[in-house]
Amino acid sequence: MRTSIVPSCGMELLPHVVVVGNQKGGSGKSTFAIHIIVALLKAGKRVASFDLDLNQLTLTRFLGNRFEWGREHALKLDSPDHYPVGEERPYDGTHLRGFISKLKKIGRTQSRDSDGSVSSHSADPKQFITQLKKIARAREHDFIVIDTPGGLQHLSLIAHGMADTLITPINDSLIDLDVLVAMERSHLKPQPSAYAKTVGDALEARRKVSGRATDWIVVRNRMELIASSNQRRVGQVLDVVRRTLGFRVARGLLERSVYREFFAAGLTVLDPAEKPNAEPASSFARLDVENLIREIGLVEDHRLEDTLNEIEPEMAQAKQTRTRTRITS
Repeated sequence: MRTSIVPSCGMELLPHVVVVGNQKGGSGKSTFAIHIIVALLKAGKRVASFDLDLNQLTLTRFLGNRFEWGREHALKLDSPDHYPVGEERPYDGTHLRGFISKLKKIGRTQSRDSDGSVSSHSADPKQFITQLKKIARAREHDFIVIDTPGGLQHLSLIAHGMADTLITPINDSLIDLDVLVAMERSHLKPQPSAYAKTVGDALEARRKVSGRATDWIVVRNRMELIASSNQRRVGQVLDVVRRTLGFRVARGLLERSVYREFFAAGLTVLDPAEKPNAEPASSFARLDVENLIREIGLVEDHRLEDTLNEIEPEMAQAKQTRTRTRITS
């Protein structure tokens, strides 16, 4: 099992830490985190997960939906040990509903800042660190997957500095590329953004403290099917900046409605328990996810192949079960 040392926290060896982070919202962070978690579980890995975005709670709500779908359809769906920040034990779907309701209630009564805007939820770094220590001591997990909020929050940067693997999804356009690159005409060549420099500093500090480098992967999300000048330009800019920051580039997921449709059921395109009439769309999406998992390299190739080979028969069996159920009902 690969391990890492969390810098400046006095922590013990941890499972392999995967952080999905991007300062900009709407880049697909939670979709990535969800599918990486399920892919690892299907490969036989033991996974703990954290949702640091207490305003959106996308990953947490997904896992709650997943528990409910499995319960309603008598299905055993692979799920991680999910640790809402501030709670000592992982939650099942029932407790997740209570956790979400509690935060919504807090949101309705929270005070407003001096400028009139509603203050946002933020997690306590000390509580988060304490939880990670307990997971490390228990030695019951192979991976910890952390979904982070948008913005440059202190806790998000701490998580970035903990990452063995850091995944930064970006929408494949020059507009969204500014999260990594300061896009100004006055520059002779693309310059790293403030966010990219800050993340780079966090990863360098981790390397100096622990002696371990972070595999930083920038994933080009929602790429166009047909090559375009925009696609080429994005590639050229990333090629220049990656030499300075030390990340590698991977091809991400195309824009497919099936990801949104499956969310309400807590399903992924890797699950055999697919919703009716979704097979063609989810098959293409599954190929996208499989290719992404290979490029990230968290699962051994032979184990991944075994897992993927098992998915198709499971899906066929699930479809037959649904058909028999409709006939007899």
